[in-house]
Amino acid sequence: MASLRFSAIWSGFWAEPWSFKWTCLYVFFEYVRPQQIYESLQGPPYALFCIGVAALSFVVEGLRFRSKSMLNWLMLAFTLVVVLSSTFASYPEISFSKLNNYVNWIIAFILIANSASTERRWFLFILLFMLWNTKMSQHGFRSFLVGSWGNGGAPGWFRNSGEFALEMCLFIPLAFHFMVGLAPRLSRTQLVLLAFLPVSAVLSVVASGSRGGQLALACVGLWMLMRSRTKVRGLLVLAVVTPLIWLAIPASQKERFNDIGTDNTSLARIAYWKAGREMAKNHPFLGVGYENWVPYYKSNYAAKSGLVERLNIRGEPVVEVSHNSFIEVMSQLGYTGLALFCALLGAIWYVNGRTRRVLKQLGERGRFMQHMSLGLDAGVVGFAVAGFFMAVAFYPFLWFQLAMTAGLHAAALGLVQGTRSGSEALRTPIGAPRSWAGGAASPAAGWRNPHARPSRAVYTNRRAILDPRPEGA
Repeated sequence: MASLRFSAIWSGFWAEPWSFKWTCLYVFFEYVRPQQIYESLQGPPYALFCIGVAALSFVVEGLRFRSKSMLNWLMLAFTLVVVLSSTFASYPEISFSKLNNYVNWIIAFILIANSASTERRWFLFILLFMLWNTKMSQHGFRSFLVGSWGNGGAPGWFRNSGEFALEMCLFIPLAFHFMVGLAPRLSRTQLVLLAFLPVSAVLSVVASGSRGGQLALACVGLWMLMRSRTKVRGLLVLAVVTPLIWLAIPASQKERFNDIGTDNTSLARIAYWKAGREMAKNHPFLGVGYENWVPYYKSNYAAKSGLVERLNIRGEPVVEVSHNSFIEVMSQLGYTGLALFCALLGAIWYVNGRTRRVLKQLGERGRFMQHMSLGLDAGVVGFAVAGFFMAVAFYPFLWFQLAMTAGLHAAALGLVQGTRSGSEALRTPIGAPRSWAGGAASPAAGWRNPHARPSRAVYTNRRAILDPRPEGA
């Protein structure tokens, strides 16, 4: 599968449990939204059905929670704050009516983190995840070529140009490190095709016209340059690419950068941010309530502000979101929620750092997953920068990033410890590292010693040697 042979990927996918397959199908309907693109598919709630069947399959298969990291506890604490904030909200009926949105991300986190928790399953999941994002980036690339600016992505979460640009900022480092991580096993043709993924995503961000997304793109590029081992080469690439992108941006878009802080959009957002800080000051522990920003602002601030000029069909002023994920969390969940929200972002870096330290023991064998952890790290930078100008705290961006980080960590631990999950290699089984096996006293490579401690040696699955067919085939 690491050589991207379609037959191996196809057979490997169908050999996995049904909970994993339904989870991947759920992500497809949540991200691509074909039911909103094609009229013939409209009607049933496909994403809800898939995640429900995936959760049921997960229960039937035995509820094997493979992911064990600090992310689980932080998610639990943040969920508790969301529930308490909804209970003591200014408008609790609104909070509980929209709580199903957050519950959806919790279920998705559990399913992804615990089903995509082996090397092979995580590889399959990220491969499909990139395919869904490529479906959007190719449209953005086409918009760039024809000079169409301000376009969004798939219907739903990414329809707005800003949210689409943010998703591409998360996709770029994943696609780049996916290519670099598998480079030794791929042909030149495959590498050229994979290189189209991050390039198309970069041009999609440029074509989106989102100032926050383009600023996030620049920060992601600088972050990846700082973490690169070939900084000189990367700096030369940025020195050539950046001026070309700037020349491609139309004059109207450049003028928007010159007007930052003085145009009506900037002034409105500053007013929203000021109101959000005041909400948190008046409700420091649990905020005004989960999803209570709009009604609370309308009741307490809209009449004082002359910046809200848009009117609905009834002639009433339209209150927008806070346009800042940190203000959104701070105002609705208080300083408690904001602290946990920032802790979740920092925990992605911490857990990925632990993943890389674990994989270093395998050397080149852990190359792919080490690179993917770097891609997830860069995604945090993109979310933090773009999220400062967009209210997307309860969009799928962060929650899927957390789930993939937790699943990758579980897969890395399984691979190193020689457990059953780690023995499912991408291509061929591996023997125990010589430094761990203890020399001649170690069992033969490829055979599991029932009396050995997992922490002392790494073994492959005996069944994988005797019978090459996947389990259940």
